[in-house]
Amino acid sequence: MLLGGTVRKSLRATLLTFIGVAVLGACAPAVQSYDPFVDSQLTCDELAAEISKTRSLKAEAEANKGLSGQNIAWALLFWPAIFANESNNSEAIRVADERLHYLYGYYREKDCDTHLGKL
Repeated sequence: MLLGGTVRKSLRATLLTFIGVAVLGACAPAVQSYDPFVDSQLTCDELAAEISKTRSLKAEAEANKGLSGQNIAWALLFWPAIFANESNNSEAIRVADERLHYLYGYYREKDCDTHLGKL
């Protein structure tokens, strides 16, 4: 019985670790990538909203890099996941920068500055 209890505890700990990894794996913000067809059809108000949203997601990804709460949690649960977390956040920042570049281009192209002001 002692072996059975130990195995059960080990399985429970492993399961909890994998659940924790799965939950924390979803922590990097999901930035919508650039879609020229969709983004070019947006109105000035929609462009401003998308720019604001993308800026917020980029800021969130930047805050999750380095010595962040996420990385500390990863260090406690499963330290190799720190590298995945850093990579995911770096990718989210790269995608956000690319999308912002195009959104600002459409914003200027549609002369939204005169309607809504500078962003």
